[in-house]
Amino acid sequence: MAVIVGVHGIAQQFQGGYQLGSIWFDCIRDGLAIAGHRATAAKLEPAEVAVAFFGDLFRPQGAMAALDPPYTPEDIRPGPEQETLEAFYNAATALDPALGTPAEAMGAGRATVKVMLDRLMRSASFSTVIQRAFIGNLKQVTAFLCDPMVKENVLARVHEQTGPDTRVLIGHSLGSVVAYEYLCRYAPEQVDLLLTLGSPLGIPHVVFDRLTPAPVRGAGAWPGSVATWVNVADPDDVVALRKDLSPLFPGRSRHQVIRDRQVDNGDAPHAVDRYLNSRESGGAVGDILG
Repeated sequence: MAVIVGVHGIAQQFQGGYQLGSIWFDCIRDGLAIAGHRATAAKLEPAEVAVAFFGDLFRPQGAMAALDPPYTPEDIRPGPEQETLEAFYNAATALDPALGTPAEAMGAGRATVKVMLDRLMRSASFSTVIQRAFIGNLKQVTAFLCDPMVKENVLARVHEQTGPDTRVLIGHSLGSVVAYEYLCRYAPEQVDLLLTLGSPLGIPHVVFDRLTPAPVRGAGAWPGSVATWVNVADPDDVVALRKDLSPLFPGRSRHQVIRDRQVDNGDAPHAVDRYLNSRESGGAVGDILG
């Protein structure tokens, strides 16, 4: 079984586990090398890195297999989907006030949803994403958090890849939420490190308050028996709305403290390859494997 298991984020429904595994393997080795763990990088084998792939669970069937469904603003449902849109919109306007006023100042209604979408598609964070794909991504996030069957199927994919040799679990974007909930449920004793990259775990109401197990008096549960949790975020990554997770997830002992780290991913703040090949991520993995 793999020593390092990665859990990918949203918008991977047209990829595959082996394809992503190759990309993650190279980027993890680069991160190890730049962090000074060159010997560990050289010894790491492809079979020791696996990506728990669940993107196919969201892949459209039949005639739509090569395209995202033709979602429109009207397909964003009130409740978790609209709240997630508002959270990302507010984060984008905080970084670029020229986009417009926060959602709270815009009023309610379907017209407001369309305006927020139009402005988000012009933001630096989402300018390369087409609208129907973005709406599909919103639905993936809320489906994992709110649909028990989807959650069971996704967590089962992680369980298939995690074995007695697995020491590192890496989650990117939505994958960080999946990895966190997996560790909370199964508490595998052999996993020494949880590495979260571009994580939305700290988004209030939208993600944090919908976690399983639910936070108690504003404090999230520590993820199982994992000894070390390193959280890496780019200041311009709107998906990682809350950059410092340590105040939200207090450990059960003074040794269980999240190590929050910030990186500069340039013009692609949420890109998984730039997170993985950073000194901060490589150092975290190297400290465990070295």
